[in-house]
Amino acid sequence: MEETKVILDDILEKRKRVSPVDPADLRRIKKAWDAVSKPIGSLGRFEDLYARIAVVQKREHADLNHMRLVVFCGDHGIVEEGVSQSGQEVTRLCASNIGRGLTTAGVMAGALGVDIVSVDVGINSPEPVPFTIDRRIKNGTLNFLKDPAMSLSECKEALSVGLEMARESGKEGYTCLLAGEMGIGNTTAAAVMAGYLLDLDAETVTGRGAGLDDASLKKKRAVVAQALSMYEKLSPLEICCRFGGLELAAMTGFMMGGALYGIPVILDGMLNMTCALLAEGLLEYTREYMIPSHMSREPVAVKLAEKLGLDPVIYGKMAVGEGAGALMLVPELRLADVVFREALKFGDSGVDQYEDYEEK
Repeated sequence: MEETKVILDDILEKRKRVSPVDPADLRRIKKAWDAVSKPIGSLGRFEDLYARIAVVQKREHADLNHMRLVVFCGDHGIVEEGVSQSGQEVTRLCASNIGRGLTTAGVMAGALGVDIVSVDVGINSPEPVPFTIDRRIKNGTLNFLKDPAMSLSECKEALSVGLEMARESGKEGYTCLLAGEMGIGNTTAAAVMAGYLLDLDAETVTGRGAGLDDASLKKKRAVVAQALSMYEKLSPLEICCRFGGLELAAMTGFMMGGALYGIPVILDGMLNMTCALLAEGLLEYTREYMIPSHMSREPVAVKLAEKLGLDPVIYGKMAVGEGAGALMLVPELRLADVVFREALKFGDSGVDQYEDYEEK
């Protein structure tokens, strides 16, 4: 872990960087797609996503059989303001059930053969949480309307937890990672973070989260508006310290780790995308190692995707969290992989090679 903290310091001081994905490598895999006996580019964005995964993995064929979903969990002091329909005790319960594989994401991961782990970065509990990996930094963040959510040292420690989870996953043989989170109140924190990162108002960035009624949504928007009025301009690291969650900081570090260690990270929804934009601000080109899955029903999701230059392929109006949206993409990518590997090539199908007139 100490080595990871040194690496994080190098990243934050801009001494350590990652390279953008090579467009020539992407074109090479896309050209291989063109040899498959079907209309050129007819699997659309799935060809693009598959090519990016293969290139990040430095393979000619993507490896989609060694996947791990890491769900980072933590509590938020802002729940004091009545922004959530549940109390903090739910975070502990859900984190344990995620680790047992019994939640929405858990049963999906089990059905797909994707390993899933639940990581306690900041759950507000007097004791360790069963069935989780204990990386707790403290028992939840502070109420960010009264104090910064976390100190700089706590934020950096949470970022390091995510970096370390990515590094460990690579060493354990995982070739594709999925990011998830669990934390009551975290959509409020993410809305404020997105507002600062995108320079947007509370109305634009605030959604219903897990399902607030109209009165609670109005209260949540008021909290977000107050938070967005507290500072003129903040750096990405300052945004994370003052308004983020320990689990969100860890997930940000996890995404940075994917880029640093050459492991593609499949994103979930709005919370993932907020952390992705934060990660890009801390480590340039991190977004090029990310694979978008779905467009969340949270209102700011479209703005985040546009800013990141990422194009999700699933429009299901989902808001599950836990990495469930990232898991929904897995069978579609695996089907694309079957086509890429096993479908007839033009030279074997008796059909003349199609021309790519759009490219010309």
